[in-house]
Amino acid sequence: MGGDNVVVAVRVRPFNDREKAKKCQLVVEMPDGKRTGIRDPNKKDDDPKWFTFDYSYWSHDGFKEESNGYSAPADSKYADQRKVFNDLGKGVLDNAWAGYNCSLFAYGQTGSGKSYSMVGTKTNKGIIPIVCEELFNRIGEKKGDDVDCEVFISMFEIYCEKVRDLLTTKQPPKGGLKIREHPKTGFYVEGLSSAPVSSYKEIEGKINEGTKNRTVAATAMNATSSRAHTIVKIKFNQKTKKGGGGTTTKTSEINLVDLAGSERQDKADTEGDRLKEGIVINQSLTTLGRVIKALADQQSSKGKKGGNQVPYRDSALTCLLKNALGGNSKTIMIAALSPADDNYEETLSTLRFADRAKSIKTKAVVNESATERMIRELKEENLRLQQQIGGGGHSSGSEELEALKRQLAENQKEMENLQKTWEQKLAEEAGKHSAIEGHDAALAKKRQCVPHLWNLNEDPALTDVVVHFIPEGEVTVGNKSASPPASIVLNGMAIQPQHAVLHNSGNKKISIEALSGASILINGKEIKGTTELQQNDRILFGGNHLYVFANPTKKGIDKEITYEKAQQEMTQNSGLGVARGGGAKSKEQMILEDELVALMPLVHRANAMAKELGRAVTFEIVLVSPEARGLDKGLTEVWIKVLNQTDDTHFLWEKNRFMSRYYGMQEMYENKMDGDADWNLPKERDPFYEPPDSEVFIGSAVVFLQSLSFLIDSEEAFPIVDFSGNEMGQLNVSLSPCSVAGKEIRGAFVEQPKELVGKNFAFKVKILSAIGLPKRINKTRCKYRFFGEKEVTTKTISGSNPVYSHENTYTYRPVTDKLVDHLHNSNMYVTVWGSQKGRSDRSSRTSTPASTKSTTTNGSHKAHMRLQRLLDAARSAENTVVSIKAIEEVMQGDDDDKGKKGSGRRRSSSKKKKSTESKEIKVDKPKKTTTSKSRERKKKASEAKD
Repeated sequence: MGGDNVVVAVRVRPFNDREKAKKCQLVVEMPDGKRTGIRDPNKKDDDPKWFTFDYSYWSHDGFKEESNGYSAPADSKYADQRKVFNDLGKGVLDNAWAGYNCSLFAYGQTGSGKSYSMVGTKTNKGIIPIVCEELFNRIGEKKGDDVDCEVFISMFEIYCEKVRDLLTTKQPPKGGLKIREHPKTGFYVEGLSSAPVSSYKEIEGKINEGTKNRTVAATAMNATSSRAHTIVKIKFNQKTKKGGGGTTTKTSEINLVDLAGSERQDKADTEGDRLKEGIVINQSLTTLGRVIKALADQQSSKGKKGGNQVPYRDSALTCLLKNALGGNSKTIMIAALSPADDNYEETLSTLRFADRAKSIKTKAVVNESATERMIRELKEENLRLQQQIGGGGHSSGSEELEALKRQLAENQKEMENLQKTWEQKLAEEAGKHSAIEGHDAALAKKRQCVPHLWNLNEDPALTDVVVHFIPEGEVTVGNKSASPPASIVLNGMAIQPQHAVLHNSGNKKISIEALSGASILINGKEIKGTTELQQNDRILFGGNHLYVFANPTKKGIDKEITYEKAQQEMTQNSGLGVARGGGAKSKEQMILEDELVALMPLVHRANAMAKELGRAVTFEIVLVSPEARGLDKGLTEVWIKVLNQTDDTHFLWEKNRFMSRYYGMQEMYENKMDGDADWNLPKERDPFYEPPDSEVFIGSAVVFLQSLSFLIDSEEAFPIVDFSGNEMGQLNVSLSPCSVAGKEIRGAFVEQPKELVGKNFAFKVKILSAIGLPKRINKTRCKYRFFGEKEVTTKTISGSNPVYSHENTYTYRPVTDKLVDHLHNSNMYVTVWGSQKGRSDRSSRTSTPASTKSTTTNGSHKAHMRLQRLLDAARSAENTVVSIKAIEEVMQGDDDDKGKKGSGRRRSSSKKKKSTESKEIKVDKPKKTTTSKSRERKKKASEAKD
């Protein structure tokens, strides 16, 4: 086992169907059984990055499927399940028999193959079932050697820092099971059930029971299984009779850990999110990375003073893995790798994590002692604890006193277990085993003749675990508060007390009736009233309960239906214009579809959670083109539009920002379901809430650059269009050729853009103003980027008709062919961003006394009309300037007489406004506007071209 170092293996899986369809590139290579290389798909000429591990398992290709479904090696390079077990699993067993604690944990992103290596499938068993099976095979071989073997199993999960026992149907305590620390053995889970088992079949039954409990709880609580850590703990005792009487006990704890998905969080997409620090996607996994780093740093700085503190206590997972990572344990880690180029960053991150882990050392010792001595020591410790408790010096209910009482209770429980015979322990559990086995057999038989629903889950291990039967007659569906109780009880989001009724007419015709207000989707389409069910229909009850209908009295049951297929149907019926099937698709289209399939159910659940938690917020998927984001090229992205109905404000969240908030929503919902009195968070911590002053995308304007390629200046009002194609206002933009010194060029013209190549060239971009923005908009600014240059931002200006007065000069010495081509054939995308006014702010700022409201509105309208007449008169007289004084005069009077009065008022302060009155504003004349000239010159240029 390589001494006391953590043994590290990496394993790469085959391409999945989606990666094959997208024609993904292979970026991982393993030339031998030790080294692993990864190549950056964006830097194909660079050498791969190399890592060396104890084992590098190539399971990407080179296998053949046997008649029983087992994936066997077709060449010597392929590592099958048996090879992985022989290298890693046998070491676990050997160390367990020797009396060492053992830990095996799998790390990697969701979908990388962790569960396949750890659990496997029915035909390709993973490490956990093979270890359990081989353990009992060895126990059978040792019978009659004066050794009594005892095996106990526990199974629990850590989700959002809460520990849940998976081998009990009892309601978990508020906040989950507590983690305590024993002075000798370290951290443990208080109250965790531990079941004695006498065969591999019993262990398999317990794991299936735990998986079912996990599925039911995850569905009811809207938990994401890929965020949960699942731990199977096997305690193995060997009691050997001593020659002079008494026994010696050798104890080993085997921890088999399937960690949550290790997806990297893109911090760039959550920039500016006030909750990005408050919502930790997976605190345990983040802390595990810090623990591994601290332990690796300790090894590299051995002998130096003042080592780093290892943050074991910062998460539930690292507390319970303390022995595995730095204490009394022989530890193995298997890192699962995705082979595809679109997972390059995640795979590289996994390799770096594994590389740090291999430097960690543990200090495993054999756990062996005389049983009688263990009992005697426990009795002595209990006597000491009782004296401390009764001796005073502790205030009633103090933390120290409670800790002593807990320790006493744990010792008493352990002593009772030591004094019980193995036969007594098995007898206590035997009734449960027989009941479970009988139930499983009856269930399998019933599925062959009674119509039923079986569940789908994003985690394949949790699919087809829950079954609900539909006997003849009426079967009601509802939540636990239904009266009378529902035949099928579904708890969780958007499930009503009376949700649906299933009608079974002689097993020939089964229909479903959606009751008033119930949310039910069949094959991705919402239903109302009564609908007849067809074989293999996918049914979504509420926000999270997804089932497949099967009628065994008819042909055509399909057991290959997947969770992904059901989500694809929702995507097809989403109205987003993205459909699957029917012709080849580009890789970009498939990436977009994959994102939609992943996000559609989350948006559906987010809306359901908002409704149940009383949040007046709705979420909607929008597709955002690269042009709308101010880019010349790139992929269309999936964003989430957020509508706050209370404030009447709209926001757009990038995918990762939504995911971060979604996990916060999940935790908030789960806290309410747990009965936590503090579930209702204030606005500053509420994941559903976005303050009105948060910056939001308003729209983008497409600015045509072609006029610059002919040295023609232009000024136009371009529509500002949002993601839905709605016009949000207009943006006035001017493009003016100028000299390198910055002086604007008037009247210059080139007949062919190519004439600019090799010359020095400059031009000015002027973002003048925007008009007609929605009234809810408070302040705005514009952003744009030209020809790969650094992004430029205007000043932030208030109002629905902001005047930006922005100017920026671009200079090129000399002009290249690429620049000319860009000017002639491309556009510049200007995005408009802003903050909003809440409904209450808008009403308070715009409200005016009833006596003056109509007068003010009427006066403003008349002033606008007078200004328009002034400008028209100036144009008709071919005046190029209008003084600010003239504008003030028409703006301050309702008619000619009032204008004179206003003029008198202004004369009284003429000294103060002297400088202002001398200023002039240019007015374009219709026959000589730069826009008209631009079009005329473009026409000439086109004719010259021809």
